[in-house]
Amino acid sequence: MKRQEAIEVIMATINPQDAVVSTAGLISREIFENFDSERNIYVPGSMGLASSMGLGLAIACPSKRVVVVDGDASLLMNLGSIVTIGNKQPKNLLHIVVDNGAYGSCNEEKSMSDTAHLNILALGVGYQYVRIVSSQKDLRRAVIEFEQGPGFILAKIELGGRRDFCRPLELTTTKIRFMLFLKQSTKGN
Repeated sequence: MKRQEAIEVIMATINPQDAVVSTAGLISREIFENFDSERNIYVPGSMGLASSMGLGLAIACPSKRVVVVDGDASLLMNLGSIVTIGNKQPKNLLHIVVDNGAYGSCNEEKSMSDTAHLNILALGVGYQYVRIVSSQKDLRRAVIEFEQGPGFILAKIELGGRRDFCRPLELTTTKIRFMLFLKQSTKGN
């Protein structure tokens, strides 16, 4: 499975009312260019912090499902976040890690995710739903089957893919529309 295919499956399968937090680099840039929406918040300059931001949103908005689209190198940059997620047990958090085994947004240096066993770590720290997938079909199924979390899906992908995406630059505007989305979609809850 390629990065583009994984992102397409994720964005097509999650609920339109889900809040989406996407990690730094190519993952955010690809989601921005192809799936930009008021429900998305991008974390372009904060490698490793998408999972922390997703946790904060999940706790602040318990009636809204929060989907974090993370990268393996990004998660490894802030590995302690999964310990906190496991401890806080947000039932509405789905953490999807797109794992190409490299710092894909840089020069594709090896990330060492192959020896980190991120899915085993997630299970060990308290994630309630953990899946490892390597095909579009299995990724779609894992997203659909997620009911209560915290959830962790490790999506193994090939290295490489398109790199010339637009960058989300209007971050203040993106933040404001995301906050309006959260406010409107959580009214009465």
